[in-house]
Amino acid sequence: MEATALAVVGSEAVVSRFGTPLSSEETTKYKARTLRIELAGKDRLEKALIIGEELSCIYNEELFRGLDGKRTWEQWVATELVELLPDEATGKQGWADKRRWLWESRKLISSSEVGGALPVSLSQADAMASLVPRNASGPAGWQPAILDDPDAAQGIAKVWELACTNAERNQRKNGPTAEDVRAAREELRPALERQGLIRSAPASFQAATAARVEAARQRTVDVTPSDPAGQERKAAAFRETMAKIRNTKAERETKVEVDHVRQQIDAAEREHRHELEEQVRHYNRRLHDASKAIHELLGYLQTLSRTHGTQLLDEMRGIDVLGLITVGDDMQRLQEMGTELMAAVKLAQSSDPSTGIDAQTIEV
Repeated sequence: MEATALAVVGSEAVVSRFGTPLSSEETTKYKARTLRIELAGKDRLEKALIIGEELSCIYNEELFRGLDGKRTWEQWVATELVELLPDEATGKQGWADKRRWLWESRKLISSSEVGGALPVSLSQADAMASLVPRNASGPAGWQPAILDDPDAAQGIAKVWELACTNAERNQRKNGPTAEDVRAAREELRPALERQGLIRSAPASFQAATAARVEAARQRTVDVTPSDPAGQERKAAAFRETMAKIRNTKAERETKVEVDHVRQQIDAAEREHRHELEEQVRHYNRRLHDASKAIHELLGYLQTLSRTHGTQLLDEMRGIDVLGLITVGDDMQRLQEMGTELMAAVKLAQSSDPSTGIDAQTIEV
């Protein structure tokens, strides 16, 4: 089920339910997650992240095993996923894996101290797949991701930070490429292997890399001049080039000043663009979380209505758990959420300039 060697072996054995049918609670979870996959949005990145999150949860919670309890992840992708997304899913495991890796890598990096942009492409996520910490103590073929351990996320965070630094140094406008990520991964590999934050590369990969390095070391260049006349022509051409450089010095200095001004303008535009992108990420994350919470709340109430009837809510309101947990004020809480949601809709529909920050806001 897991074709790629992945990072970090879990310290505690993970419990596998393979061979046992889905419970009623798992079935409800499974239906909710597959519904989100079917209804994923149209924006390319947003859709990939929604699908990736649900695929990650279905994989990590072993919800793919089905009613007989014996279906593998690869079989689920080939049969069920293609029915959920007939126009997109190829039925191949790699198609699903790359999307769950993208969501998992973004979650791990966002939980670390590394700031800035997050991975946005499947190729970037594929290059970091070996850095996603996974618990390998379960049965062969199933390695659920470890997404709640900050220490285990250090490897992928360090690689992404180095890839972003190199991309900025190389003036890449769209962030690091997949090749930048792979280069950062291999540069940090020795240190990551010592810390147990990445699995060792396959022997065939190590052998091929060693062969390329050795071939580069043995490569020599003959610099002995064999044509005196040709050497003189090259010297004359060099003198001519140097003369042109001296003659165009003033022009080049002017161009440098103009380019410097343009760079300052471009830097301001890039900073504004970066700020906008940060706000888009924050807003989108909150929209996603709010939508997910409302969807789960509605799904719970609908399930309750079908199984017990909403009359059960009357009894539930009279119960408290340990004297702390109660739903006796559920209608008030729901109405407050509705009021706040309408206020959010009103703000989202408006297009007003900044109102500034008053003393009361600062105090709060």
